[in-house]
Amino acid sequence: MNMHAHTSSSAWRWISVAVISAALAACGGDDDPLDTDNSSDPVAKYVGSWESRCVADSGASARLRADLRKITPDTLGGDVIAYAYAGTSCSGPDLRDKKVLSDMRMTLVGNQPIAGVTADRFVGTSAQGEGKVLMYTNGSTLMIGDPDSPDNADGYPTEFLEESLSRMK
Repeated sequence: MNMHAHTSSSAWRWISVAVISAALAACGGDDDPLDTDNSSDPVAKYVGSWESRCVADSGASARLRADLRKITPDTLGGDVIAYAYAGTSCSGPDLRDKKVLSDMRMTLVGNQPIAGVTADRFVGTSAQGEGKVLMYTNGSTLMIGDPDSPDNADGYPTEFLEESLSRMK
């Protein structure tokens, strides 16, 4: 996600680790993935829960989860939450969870070719800032524009993050 105009690049890089790179149902609370949206609305393909792969470092692990909801046919809302675990397998109860992006609201404003696909352009706000977001999904994988890549003339990333998110259901 590229709200980097007013949000630190390191926060977005971490999200990319998710987005790369998500709480597991076993962690308690309302961890069930959101339902998908089979309508023909432009943002329907993004609706649902997306999860990064588990990233392990120094005996701990973490993953991200993005829950995206349709607000209008061209607007998404939601949150991105980072979960930290003891051990390297992202299993068991999470030791800490933090909303990396909360109260997101992203409106579809167009598209652009990137890496051989046509990605959707969004303008967005969150409790952490505002900016431009580039996303693409093939239905099971969510790719997000790399906030550290050079911007094009319209202020959108010119590359995707190396890591992606996977649809949870």
